[in-house]
Amino acid sequence: MKRSLRLALVALTSTTAIVPSAVQAQVAPDVGPTTAQESGTNRGEASETGARPANTTPSAVGDGEIIITARRRDERLLDAPVAVTAVGGETLTQYQATRVSDIATLVPSLIAGKAASGSSASIFLRGVGSTALSAGFDQSVSFVIDGLPMSRGREISLPQFDIQRVEVLKGPQALFFGKNTTGGLISVSSNNPTDTFEGGIKGGYGFNADEHYVEGYLSGPVSDTLRARVAGRYSKAKGAFTNTAADEYTNYIPGQFRTRDRDRRGFSEAYGARGTVEWEPSSAFKLQVKGGFTKVTDGGPTDIIERLCGAGRTTPLPANGIPPSPNADCQINGRSDQSAIPIQVAQANYRYARNGDMYGDFASQYGIATANVTSDPFDVTSITGYYHFRQYDLNNVSGEAYPAGFSQLADFDQFSQELRFQSKFDGPFNLLFGGFYAYGDFLFNTDAYIAPLPFDPGTGTFVSFKRDNGFKTHSMSVFVEGTLNLSEQFELSAGARYSLESRDSYQRSLPANAAFAAVFPGGIAVSDRYRDDNISPQATIRFKPDTDTTLYASYKQGFKAGGFNISQALTPAPTAVLQDQGRFGAETAEGGEIGYRTLAFNRRLTFSLTAYRYEYKDLQVQFFDPTTVSLTAGNAGKLRTQGVEADVNFRVPGIDGFSLRGAAAYNDAKYQDYVGQCYPGQTIALGCNLQPAGGVFNAQNYDGRTPPKAPKFAGRAGFTFETPVSGSGWSVRVTSDVSYTSKYNFSDALRPDAVQKGYAKLDAALALNGPNERWTLSVIGRNLTNKLVVTAANDIPFAGGTGTGTAGPGVTADMSAFVDNPREVFVELAFKF
Repeated sequence: MKRSLRLALVALTSTTAIVPSAVQAQVAPDVGPTTAQESGTNRGEASETGARPANTTPSAVGDGEIIITARRRDERLLDAPVAVTAVGGETLTQYQATRVSDIATLVPSLIAGKAASGSSASIFLRGVGSTALSAGFDQSVSFVIDGLPMSRGREISLPQFDIQRVEVLKGPQALFFGKNTTGGLISVSSNNPTDTFEGGIKGGYGFNADEHYVEGYLSGPVSDTLRARVAGRYSKAKGAFTNTAADEYTNYIPGQFRTRDRDRRGFSEAYGARGTVEWEPSSAFKLQVKGGFTKVTDGGPTDIIERLCGAGRTTPLPANGIPPSPNADCQINGRSDQSAIPIQVAQANYRYARNGDMYGDFASQYGIATANVTSDPFDVTSITGYYHFRQYDLNNVSGEAYPAGFSQLADFDQFSQELRFQSKFDGPFNLLFGGFYAYGDFLFNTDAYIAPLPFDPGTGTFVSFKRDNGFKTHSMSVFVEGTLNLSEQFELSAGARYSLESRDSYQRSLPANAAFAAVFPGGIAVSDRYRDDNISPQATIRFKPDTDTTLYASYKQGFKAGGFNISQALTPAPTAVLQDQGRFGAETAEGGEIGYRTLAFNRRLTFSLTAYRYEYKDLQVQFFDPTTVSLTAGNAGKLRTQGVEADVNFRVPGIDGFSLRGAAAYNDAKYQDYVGQCYPGQTIALGCNLQPAGGVFNAQNYDGRTPPKAPKFAGRAGFTFETPVSGSGWSVRVTSDVSYTSKYNFSDALRPDAVQKGYAKLDAALALNGPNERWTLSVIGRNLTNKLVVTAANDIPFAGGTGTGTAGPGVTADMSAFVDNPREVFVELAFKF
């Protein structure tokens, strides 16, 4: 009832409305039209070069020019002093990119993938991101979907369909997107209703994962003032990875067996729907209501993990004396032993364990009411949003031999309201100002089964520990930006956001197996009250020596609130100690960038170049200790990122329909003034030689080292060629792109054995289009080079990790590594009407 009331409020309470959330710049290499004029964009549709949202009006533009709304007003991409990589909906469709990890391949320097526990996501941009281990962190790289800010990280599970465009904004974002972020954000805009009736349906089959999918939409006018659009998608895949577990594996407790829950790993079944209604009774008022839901059922975050053995070993380590499975190996090869937990264990007071099979069950709903009042001297905008997700999962991080598993319930409700005013003064000065408020309520409960202990009749469970955790948060901010046209060539803009953040967190341990009571006792309760505020200024100067050239320089700050680590282990320490251990401070960013853009060679060549340097203070980090099975959160001194990014698009003269594109990013990221946790098994000789306590050392020096998921170089290059094949309107389109990412470390503690080597992925698509593109038959290939890429990893409990901080000998812990999808080939048939 409560949720239904909030959804109703979203639809009814907003009386002013949307300036679209789209921000586009440095358009990523794309495969569609290269000009707004060529794309023939209708209301709410997207061209590959950045079509305008439905409530904007383009100015006159020429070939190769793009109209964007990056600063809440219409302007050419060429003129906008912003740094963003944008991917149009047509590119996503042509490469069947329906997941955030698919999109990450299209954007150099973005590393994204699923992870276990905490946020269930690992998202890093320019080497800046948030560890997946903590459920209490806001993400340094957050999401904005149709104008609704989301920062929990589980949005990575949302399938993307009927999308107009995706923009990846790099660096701190303080002014335009509701809530302050430090590392950047991913803005997703879905298609809006059209002025004319249209529809489409497509279906396809993916060979490697045995995947079937179907997607469709209907859009058009209902009356002279009302338009609507509905879209949906369904997919089901058996999985692209092999499960090497035995049909039945003898358990460590007599009478119990572990069974293989399925032959393949990576299976999923997902469906979602979205509806949009626009009411525009006059040119001065427009109301849009958009809502959607998603349901994803899969094998859980750990269904895509593979085991990596510590220090280059080729045989997995025993865990607590239990030998490893003969079906386990130490290679990233698409093969891993994933099995269910014994049914006796799952059904003995093990919350969310169901029948013992590994699973993930994610469901989300959102609603957004947006409106726009056009008046003098201010246009007024309101965005009212509601967002909810609930995720259950059961995970196994150590394979079939040892019970290192956990179950989770994550449930989040968010209500937000943004109000903004944009002036339209006749003089050289104009003003944008407004306010933002969001309320969030997060529940995060977990049970863990980490040791082969007998049944405890007192608590009726085998489970090692149980915790209930969560927080309630209030985010309030006001913002203002002024823009002054000093002359026809110079423009100066400056503003700031003032943020006030509050968060009340709690943790409670519940009775579990008595054999663990001395380490993880039940009945412990910890609460924390966090309050903080911040002012993040921003200033930009733009110079246009001529119509087709722009140079700019900007200074920015960003802020991400601190809080309390609701993922920490509750031990028999005093409450004050647990409170102090769980607290982490705010993360801030400061720096700037300079940019150059030009349109040349008879408007066939677009080129942009951006250089940046940012310093992050008190970067929020977290480490997992597999020996004590504890999570530690804190702040990491400083992180400096600096680099250069370039984009180029070229329509080849003399060859109709042939275009080339390229994007490259060089990023130099380094920790500064940071002493942090050792990795499990790191001895004094290996660098664990700081902060002695109790006869051992507890920290290593990170100063001058590259942070995790921060490749020095990433790039993407490709081409599109489209040509008619007969005089009846048939055509063929060939497109291909290759992306390259240099090596990076994928462990939070920078383990020397946790390095993803440099890799190249090849994508290609061949499409046969019928007359007027009413139907299209496509063959789509992603990652044709079949590179298995690790996006994140955690240490496996009790599988090594001894000797840390001592003279040794040390035994480096084994890891569970999260692997992105292998080669994928699809056949797809699409119809439009």
